[in-house]
Amino acid sequence: MLMPPAWYGIPELSIVERRMLGIVVYAIIMWISEAVPLWTTSISILLIMLFLVSDAGLRVFTQGYDTYTLGYLVKYRSIMSTFADPVLMLFLGGLSLATAATSVGLDVKLARAMLRPLGDRSEGVLLGFMIVTATLSMFMNNTATTALMFSVALPILRSLPGKSKDKLPIILSIPIAANLGGMATPMGTPANLLALNFLNDPKGMGMDMTYGDWIFYMMPLTIFLVFVSWLLLLWLFPFHHKNLFLDIKSTTENKRRQKIVTATFFVTIMLWILEPYLGSNTYVTGIFPLAVLTMTGIIGRLEIRHINWEVLWLVAGGLAIGVGMDETHLAHRLVRMVPFYSLNPWVLALSAGFVCFLLSTFISNTAATKLLLSILPMALTTNPSINGDKGLMVMVIMGVTASASLAMALPVSTAPNALAYAFEEVEQKQMAKAGLIIGIMGMLVTYLLFSYLSFANYM
Repeated sequence: MLMPPAWYGIPELSIVERRMLGIVVYAIIMWISEAVPLWTTSISILLIMLFLVSDAGLRVFTQGYDTYTLGYLVKYRSIMSTFADPVLMLFLGGLSLATAATSVGLDVKLARAMLRPLGDRSEGVLLGFMIVTATLSMFMNNTATTALMFSVALPILRSLPGKSKDKLPIILSIPIAANLGGMATPMGTPANLLALNFLNDPKGMGMDMTYGDWIFYMMPLTIFLVFVSWLLLLWLFPFHHKNLFLDIKSTTENKRRQKIVTATFFVTIMLWILEPYLGSNTYVTGIFPLAVLTMTGIIGRLEIRHINWEVLWLVAGGLAIGVGMDETHLAHRLVRMVPFYSLNPWVLALSAGFVCFLLSTFISNTAATKLLLSILPMALTTNPSINGDKGLMVMVIMGVTASASLAMALPVSTAPNALAYAFEEVEQKQMAKAGLIIGIMGMLVTYLLFSYLSFANYM
């Protein structure tokens, strides 16, 4: 915060931007080192931002400067609203479904139904989880899919010994598959829809790319990455038990309570799937199970206390970083520092993907994609090596979008990662190891595949 901007090569930073950059560096150091629990770092981030960079900050930090020198202050309401962000409401809904399923024994029935066709070989069960999760994520919100799949996985995890390392690949497989599955269809993530709209905008690239075109290019990539990620998880975290047996009795035989939870599960999933036709959205639907299950008494005071509130605060810190980087204009300045307009096409594509990957590690995938898509049009049209070559332009845009989904190295990188981290068996370094390898490998495979296909339909 106190170093002159020239020392780290970013000239003309405002005071608020320098402070925000310092907060980002602080967050990275604290989250990676785990000097204190991750959720406590998130709370401290919100406090520091409110004092130093908000429009309700301490006077000594916000007054006595001219507007240009100080820069853009962040609205304090924007920072504090991260504690009630729609993503967190979706978390509450998903966690309430998982809690209810466990309390009435529905999770065991779901797990048995899933394991029956997969057999009991550990490797087969892991691959089955990844295929089902990735498939659901193609049509449902990644966070909702992750919460649903953890409801199914809980009985299997409970059936393993307390500190069994066999839990790790199962826990990590779900967020990884959810993130990868979201790449395959335009509705998989909001970032995909942003990219598709940008590609089809008559005032922009005017590609007339259909949903089918997107799936044609992205589905093979998703299938390949899911399979490779399965092999990687088996290599990084090999199973000690060759078979996974599910021999757990339901915690309750109350048929009425099971029917209520089953109906709530079914209606919630249908609301998520039918969003485009109903006019609602994933986050609003996330409140539905919480309201129904508390009103019917399935979830009471005791169950509410057992919900993992720490993971909600952890996510709030990541969202606050994104808000701060956006409203102070720091993110825009960092992206504009990359001279996209003068780069070789391959270097431009990889640079844009890496920048999006880096940003998405700390802010939302949608925000990172939106930011890059606001910068790249000028770079693509002014770069003499790319302008007019629609195949290369599409490769850059879709590569950036895929890179956003591949950023899953930290618990704050994606909501599915945060849900997985809520399990005490997962250490951040284990998540980072798998996430970085899959992310970097996935970006390289993405660009190699797109280069090979050459997007002949658009050239």
